[in-house]
Amino acid sequence: MFAPDALFVLIAASVPCVTGHYVFSRFLFNNTMTEQWEYYMPFYDIYSPDVRCGRGASTSGPGSKTATVLAGDEVGFVIGRSADEPMEPYIIYHNGPGQAYLSRSNSYDLSSYEGDGEWFKIASLGAKNDTWWLTRDQTGMNFTIPPTTPPGKYLLRVEHLYVRPAFNTTQFYIACAQIEVLGNDGGGARMPGPEFMAKFPGAYDFSDPGILVEERVYDWPSSGLLEYKAPGPPVWTG
Repeated sequence: MFAPDALFVLIAASVPCVTGHYVFSRFLFNNTMTEQWEYYMPFYDIYSPDVRCGRGASTSGPGSKTATVLAGDEVGFVIGRSADEPMEPYIIYHNGPGQAYLSRSNSYDLSSYEGDGEWFKIASLGAKNDTWWLTRDQTGMNFTIPPTTPPGKYLLRVEHLYVRPAFNTTQFYIACAQIEVLGNDGGGARMPGPEFMAKFPGAYDFSDPGILVEERVYDWPSSGLLEYKAPGPPVWTG
């Protein structure tokens, strides 16, 4: 089992240490989760609002702090715990890509923002080569806040997909962190155009070729990974 979809931990160039669990990352919860291992389980329902940030995390913002980052900073998430690996280092070893999104809060109070606005993709970590994913055996995922990102308060969403060739079996591991982006308050800042925007739910479909993959993409050893097309809109780099 890959990582928890809850216990990702935010790191950033302007905050050069790895934080504890759920400091900036929103907490997962629902009325049925009573055991620790349940927080590590994959997510499947891409038509649920929980696909935004994980189970219950759209509304758990008041329990999280907001990290300050600069436009152009490198940020990332590391694995906080793995269900099958009781000892560190926890690594990503399921087959699949990783992606990152931003959604600007429509409220000054970021903690109350449920991610129901528009999202834009800022990174997609696909294939290292035709047989190996960039995410495989890594302890986390890093990506850059586009340098022209306008100042404001955002949800920063990370996901890892364990892609599979059967309908509705691809596993999603999702987390959101609360960030405030500083810098670029002059003429260089701009929001991405509509072709880069998406909403969750709605951005993905079970039949997307990046979700319902060919057998060769799933089988071990994998092949044909360089032909893989991730779901969702194109990456906006600013």
